[in-house]
Amino acid sequence: MRRVHLFELEDQTWFPKTIRDAGTDFLRFVAEVAKPYRAVFPRLRKALIASGSQNILDLCSGGAGPIVAIQNDLAGSGCEILVTMTDKFPNRTAFEHARRRSAGKVNFVDAPVDAAAVPPDLSGFRTLFTSLHHFRPEEAKRILQDAVNRSRPIGVFEMTRRSFLPIMAIPVLPVALLASTPFIRPFRWSRLLWTYLIPIVPLFITWDAFVSCLRTYSVKELGEMVEGLNCEGYTWEIGVDAAWPSHVSYLIGYPS
Repeated sequence: MRRVHLFELEDQTWFPKTIRDAGTDFLRFVAEVAKPYRAVFPRLRKALIASGSQNILDLCSGGAGPIVAIQNDLAGSGCEILVTMTDKFPNRTAFEHARRRSAGKVNFVDAPVDAAAVPPDLSGFRTLFTSLHHFRPEEAKRILQDAVNRSRPIGVFEMTRRSFLPIMAIPVLPVALLASTPFIRPFRWSRLLWTYLIPIVPLFITWDAFVSCLRTYSVKELGEMVEGLNCEGYTWEIGVDAAWPSHVSYLIGYPS
């Protein structure tokens, strides 16, 4: 299936923040319940140790995604890591909730952060969880090159797939959203409004999920990105790990 870079509502500057935050809150809820990234957890842990990283700089964090659970799992495995969340459109309420839940071990940057031009004072092992597909190929390469230029390790993980089966499963998402919304935290009255009374969030989630699948990079395309980088002295790992029901593609790079 050919990659098609249609627009995602979440990426638009004009898209209402309240609705965007409701969507990213739901995606975090799904990540915490389904735990799709457990497929790549051993690989991430190994890369953190190999690169000597003491902290994670999470880019494009959305509604905090899986990062609190990952930090907790790392700590449980004897790998004590602090996390800093960033985003172009920071979901501050969700970020503050994540900080409280993690007892401060997951913190955040309040200002917008461009994943392709990370401020030099923000250090750590850079991660992107199901967010690289938001960027066109040249933009994605700039994200990787920026990490290399700063000698920062980076890990990209995508649970979406550009194939028919995941696309056919998308209609399940709005049903799951309607069923789970009362249980999503932090609680927001606005989420109930835009989910049930004026059901924009289900439409938004369905459209963006469909587009995300079409935008997701294949392992071959990730490899081509790396080949186009000026990255001498870097070790790269690219592939797919599976742990039912998820298949997570990964691209990991760190100074040799």
